[in-house]
Amino acid sequence: MIRRRAPRVSDAPRVASYPHPYPEGWYRLAASASLRRGQTRYLECLGGQFVLWREQDSGRVHLMDAFCPHLGTNLALGRVRGDCIECPFHLWQFDNDGRVRHIPYSEHPPTGVLTRPFPVQEVHGQIFAYHRHDRSAYGDDLPPPYDVPRIEEVDDGRFVYRGHHDGGRVGMHIIEFAENVADSAHFQPLHGQFLIPWTPIPIRGIQVEHSIDWMLDDERPWAMHLLDDAVLNLFGRRIDQVKVHARVSFWGPGGVIIFRFSIPKVGEIAMYQTLLPVGPLEQRVHFHWFADRHAPRLLVSYVIGGWVSQWQQDIEIWENKVYRARPVLCRDDGPVHAMRRWYRQFLPDTVDPADSHAEPKPRD
Repeated sequence: MIRRRAPRVSDAPRVASYPHPYPEGWYRLAASASLRRGQTRYLECLGGQFVLWREQDSGRVHLMDAFCPHLGTNLALGRVRGDCIECPFHLWQFDNDGRVRHIPYSEHPPTGVLTRPFPVQEVHGQIFAYHRHDRSAYGDDLPPPYDVPRIEEVDDGRFVYRGHHDGGRVGMHIIEFAENVADSAHFQPLHGQFLIPWTPIPIRGIQVEHSIDWMLDDERPWAMHLLDDAVLNLFGRRIDQVKVHARVSFWGPGGVIIFRFSIPKVGEIAMYQTLLPVGPLEQRVHFHWFADRHAPRLLVSYVIGGWVSQWQQDIEIWENKVYRARPVLCRDDGPVHAMRRWYRQFLPDTVDPADSHAEPKPRD
């Protein structure tokens, strides 16, 4: 069978249809091991330019605006001096609060916060930063409303690191993943065919039956959850012994998603899937997982690879669609409107007019 090539939809009408591309929340920037003490890195993402750097002595990581407020030099080209970053042009040194600590040729450094620092947390071998919309007031030390989620079993040693996968760059708006979770009607037609893990290759005669439930978190207003019981069906016969229960938890708008896979009589797997918007329609995707130390490595790889293969099936759809601010839904569609009401907390107060209309009732 010849695979049909998807049409290439231009970005202009797609960008115009979506809400703000950089919702407020936590985002993964890099693996902890990729930034050694004294190192700097230049990043372009979330609509800005940043320098990520690690102190020499304490090893703490910081993120701030990349360009020196003096004459605009890229600070990522500079050096880390103790707990400061030094501009390579005039050797001005800035501390992690964005203040000038030292100027070699002057005893009269400017006062106040001159380059924006951002909240940073390192969790289970990954570096995350919190993005806010309104950072006009430099020196704003208001803490993020929630922390990057930790996995309790990793902290106490029950789970061990089992791998990571670079998902590359996907030409989609970040809201699409949240929409995907609420769109329960697409699971069976798009994800009902069993695929060989880590590949797009289907196996004839084996189907995957999905039982979906979606809910908001009563205790954490920034969180939502999807429950999926996936059972294999072999030539019309359910194989209940091969069942995987998945709990997918969004910690914010889609920058950090925690998956928990429970396999009967084997144990559990916990995975971070992270999305970093590097452009309005471009996401940097990464997977990072842990498992019960007694779970067979091959089985863990099978489960994670199965999810990655399912996720990849959505990419062609995401990269060739627009956003409908007022979608026409039927009675049996998923809770799309409820999810969108929840999602608006992460968007700027001034949202696109088309997205702020009262939502129509589903049609019969």
